[in-house]
Amino acid sequence: MIKYQVILIGDKNPLIDNILDVLFFHIAELGLNKESTLVIDESNFHVAYKKNSPTFCLYFGNTVGDFKNLDILDALIKDAMLVLPVVTDLAKCAASIPESLKNINAFPLSSLNEVEKLVACILEGLSLLRLSRRLFISYKRDESTAVAIQLFEQLEKNGFDVFLDTHSIRPSEPFQEELWHRMADTDVVVLLNTKGFLNSNWTTEELAKANSMSIGILQLIFPDHTLEREAEISIPFQLTDSDFLDSRRLKDETIKMVIAQVESLRARSLAARRDNMITEFISSVRKKLKVDLQSEKFMIVIDSNEKEHIVIPTVGVPQAFTYNQSVELVYQIKSREAVDIYLLYDHRNIREKWLKHLEWLDNYLPIKSIKIVEVEQWLMKI
Repeated sequence: MIKYQVILIGDKNPLIDNILDVLFFHIAELGLNKESTLVIDESNFHVAYKKNSPTFCLYFGNTVGDFKNLDILDALIKDAMLVLPVVTDLAKCAASIPESLKNINAFPLSSLNEVEKLVACILEGLSLLRLSRRLFISYKRDESTAVAIQLFEQLEKNGFDVFLDTHSIRPSEPFQEELWHRMADTDVVVLLNTKGFLNSNWTTEELAKANSMSIGILQLIFPDHTLEREAEISIPFQLTDSDFLDSRRLKDETIKMVIAQVESLRARSLAARRDNMITEFISSVRKKLKVDLQSEKFMIVIDSNEKEHIVIPTVGVPQAFTYNQSVELVYQIKSREAVDIYLLYDHRNIREKWLKHLEWLDNYLPIKSIKIVEVEQWLMKI
């Protein structure tokens, strides 16, 4: 059985156990068992490492120039594997990593607050989480605009593509269509839960849409207010007066905790949306054909001629890179050939102009797309 490989080399970092705990927690959330992932270090590299398996390596640097496991590092670079240098201080990065890694952006790991973000990098590198990191801020303008803008700026600095209605819709774009399109493609909704949040038709509809699409919601509950029970997949984050610098801005430490919570909820939210799609697809297909769900969360449909069709569920708006990444994933973990490969997606709330673009991609790329609502029609064609 081919496994996902996580390689840990270089210095002995005190947070390694925390990293692995969080990694396997999210591996389980994504529906994979612990045996699907192999942890490799210097003690077992030469007997356990397989260069044809999905691999992500963390190289832990140090500031004294005593770089360990350079032979392993060279072998991974030769095999074109993903290697992420990890340092404690970006200001000392040049002195903390080997020469062969100096062209790669390093990850600063100085406390537990950064562990969730680092684990997200690992999961993205293994194609278990999508590379796009999209958030949607839902708020009531007359109650929390200042905090919304502050979060927008800080989350953008931390590598997220954040939707904020006042900043993210270009002139001439249809406001409501673009808003729902961006929500359909988001990983997590950050909801600023103020007293008047549900008094607005706009914010109430945003909450309903997020629930209907099973998007995870991080509720930042303002002081003297309570959790909105309408949110189904939700993490409550109760704010107190001590979390604020003043009446308009959150403290930096609170922002860091919010970012860590977003990273944690992201995998759970994406897994729930993907699993809902898988369940709906399998329920439709099994009425007519055999379908097998693989441990890597793609499906193989066996047609009446015993030919295989691979179907990969994708959350949000499929893009050209999603197509390419999906093909690479299948050929990394499956040696047998299939008749064809499809991306399964939910087109609801995606803008019409983008749906036409996906149809155009279908005409030119070897991988095709299927709308979850058109599975019955697709079955009649294969």
